[in-house]
Amino acid sequence: MMNLSARENDVLPAPTNRRDWQFHAERINAAWGKQVESIIETGKHLIEAHDEMERPSFEAMAQQRLIVVASTARKLMIVAKNPILINCAHWHKLPPSWGTLYELTKLPTEVLRAKLADGSINPKIERKDVARWRVEQRGKIEVGGETIEPQPSPAEQLKRAKAEIERLKARLESAGGSLFDLANDTPEDIGKILADNMSERRFDVAVKAAKARYKAKRQKPAG
Repeated sequence: MMNLSARENDVLPAPTNRRDWQFHAERINAAWGKQVESIIETGKHLIEAHDEMERPSFEAMAQQRLIVVASTARKLMIVAKNPILINCAHWHKLPPSWGTLYELTKLPTEVLRAKLADGSINPKIERKDVARWRVEQRGKIEVGGETIEPQPSPAEQLKRAKAEIERLKARLESAGGSLFDLANDTPEDIGKILADNMSERRFDVAVKAAKARYKAKRQKPAG
């Protein structure tokens, strides 16, 4: 991590490399822009300067001579080191925001690839969108290339069970003691409730009995 504590009046150390701080500062400032390509190009130039210059000289340049502030410079280098984001084949899908690009570097590689593939990553996304994806990834574990979500704790399972019991109690009360309300529930809801509370064999018997009842009603003579 860069130590950018150089003060405004500090004298830039004499360069010992082939290309001095003035060369790098001019190239970095010229590259800086608001498009994806220029953001990544600026990051690459910063990496070159960081690798080529002596550390005190680079830190002083970053503190005093660049258009971007030192913290932004550090994040631009991280963006320019990401092998997926620097692939020009993806640039048309990326947001033209260095801050959002930096947030994208925090996603796991497979998630980043998947979001690019399904169109979730596009030029209109913002930092808050990436932050939401990161929250969704927390607690997930990858085993054998597959993502596995951990099971809830016993306390969480008990909490959910109690909530479900209270929901069913309220439903029974509103439906006059029945698991479903024939007047208001949809056929899909009724079918789901039956499947959740009966074995498949009993359900099949109930369906046959219902069909037989309908057939008897149709055959019953009027009068």
